[in-house]
Amino acid sequence: MTVTVPVPLQDVADRNQQHIRAYRASNLIVLLEDPATPAATRNAVMAHVAPWSDAFQRMISVRATFETDPQLKELAVEHEQEELGHNKILADSHDTGRKAGWDPVVEAGAAWFVDQFRTLPGLHKVVLAHLVLEAGSLTFSNAGSLAFPGNAYFALHDEADEEHIEMGYRLLAERREWDLGEVIELLDHAWQIITMVSDRIAELAFRDSAVPA
Repeated sequence: MTVTVPVPLQDVADRNQQHIRAYRASNLIVLLEDPATPAATRNAVMAHVAPWSDAFQRMISVRATFETDPQLKELAVEHEQEELGHNKILADSHDTGRKAGWDPVVEAGAAWFVDQFRTLPGLHKVVLAHLVLEAGSLTFSNAGSLAFPGNAYFALHDEADEEHIEMGYRLLAERREWDLGEVIELLDHAWQIITMVSDRIAELAFRDSAVPA
């Protein structure tokens, strides 16, 4: 993905691209992109990613609820409306007949994002929602499209996520009341959480689809 941004945003874009490239090498993305991955393992991914998809709905809802800046509130509500029900689309697009149980790593990662959307300044919430969550979702969707050709959920996100990412950059270019160091630190922390959760989902998928010795 190539992002065109004004010069003041270049450091943010460059750092985010570094994280996106690293995320493409994460266990979950490699699992989905590897044609040798057994179908049972791919199917297990779809089951174990469901709680994170459900948590994503909570994240964007909390962002919309707690945002007070009028312009950012409008953006957050629009984002919430566009994403509404996508967790159901994911579940319906590939019914594995399996329900993932509660997992402390996935829940802890989700709780971190929910807490940030409650407490951070508005533009920092934009960074989390558009530069991290949407970029992570796009990377996951690209890999998912390879693992599950023709899947309706992944086809939907391949198009929508690109625009949501660009929306974040445009807003940061328009409004400059943010500190570069704080944004870089936030990106670093958020991508660590995304990778932690993704690695856990891959671990659970491998565990549940392993052939007994």
